[in-house]
Amino acid sequence: MKRREFSLAAAAAVLAQAMPARAADYPSRPVRLIVPYPPGGGTDTVARAVFERVSTLARQPFVVDNKAGAGTSIGLAELARSHPDGYTVGVGGSSDPLLPFLYDKLPFNPTADLTFVATLATVPIVLAAGPSLPARTMGELLAIGRAKGAKPMDYASPGIASPHHLAGIYLGEMARIPLAHVPYKGTSQAMTDLIGGHVPLAMLGLPSALSFARQGKLKILGVASKQRSALAPDVPTISEGGVAGFDAGYWWHVTVPTGTPKPVIETLRQAINKALDMPDLRESLLKSGFEPMQMPEAEAEKALKADTAKWAKVIRDNHIHGM
Repeated sequence: MKRREFSLAAAAAVLAQAMPARAADYPSRPVRLIVPYPPGGGTDTVARAVFERVSTLARQPFVVDNKAGAGTSIGLAELARSHPDGYTVGVGGSSDPLLPFLYDKLPFNPTADLTFVATLATVPIVLAAGPSLPARTMGELLAIGRAKGAKPMDYASPGIASPHHLAGIYLGEMARIPLAHVPYKGTSQAMTDLIGGHVPLAMLGLPSALSFARQGKLKILGVASKQRSALAPDVPTISEGGVAGFDAGYWWHVTVPTGTPKPVIETLRQAINKALDMPDLRESLLKSGFEPMQMPEAEAEKALKADTAKWAKVIRDNHIHGM
């Protein structure tokens, strides 16, 4: 009888471990946080800053695991394969749904295999001009680009298929000016050649460009987002500068494997939003060049669908493939 009772108790314990976590119990052990980029980059910085606070709120550590490579697909594929119990969480970006349009043999479907939890922050993209280009405003750039017989102007980006690359293509189409993409391996190399006069234009993250603009080494012609940035409220948008309706940007968000229990997702979402409500965290993110971003689930999913449709067309029309 005692042996039978012991066997039943052991079976119950195994079953309890296999059952999905309840919101009241979550998290009851450390959580793995997959960041599909190398340590030290923007995604990694934002993830660590936010989840340090989430760990405090949850009273459990969220342990960062950097899984970089293949345009985030290596890390996100591992996330998609993980057990959907809330103990493996990922930090991705609004460009993740574009992966199937960039890679022929993707081992997972970002839209079907991953479920949105919460937005984290955004980094505005800007169009910057180096000293080799006389334009100081979007209006002056448009005049140069639309002049009779104008030759294509090169623009640098941090890499092929990056949001900055796509934003440059989109700008050329909307503004009706000839632009030619020059890909670099990261922002620093692109910035060096822009400042050195080897390339006249660049699509860059605002924080990277802002410090050099303040030193007079480059000119920010416009912010690519729909609205002006809180990081540089005096810089007009590209739309204000003469390309009406132009909007290009990206943001970071948290996802979990599809099938993760809804109560667990809601518990995680609430903790993230509470962390982002902390004034000192918001101030810290802004000082580092990141704008905290909170968006309701339905609104975020609608924005993701709209952005995916827009950028997928740009990718298809221009035959872009991931590296």
